[in-house]
Amino acid sequence: MKPQDLHTLALAALQPFKTTTAADDMAAKVDRLGAINATAAALKKESDQLRTELEAAGLANIDGRLYRVNFSTVAGRTVTNWEAIAKRFKPSAQLIRANTTTAAGSARMTIKAHKTA
Repeated sequence: MKPQDLHTLALAALQPFKTTTAADDMAAKVDRLGAINATAAALKKESDQLRTELEAAGLANIDGRLYRVNFSTVAGRTVTNWEAIAKRFKPSAQLIRANTTTAAGSARMTIKAHKTA
């Protein structure tokens, strides 16, 4: 468990029982989401490390008691650079603008742990 997780747990345990406000509920959800993401990141790191070790063994199939890993080679993806091809024909700026669209924006969420003392 990370220090910030212990800090959050300790603060929650030491808080006197009281009615919570909407802000308290939101803060608790933020802290829970941060803890979940931290756990997921740690699991992803461990998963990547295990994959690297298994792949380094050079075996196509590796059996565990519950699971089996299979490594196979997959052909690379072929991508055509249509923008470069279109520019070879020297289209006008007006033609480019007429055929250019902008997708809808999306929300970006960033989660960072507070610094602990």
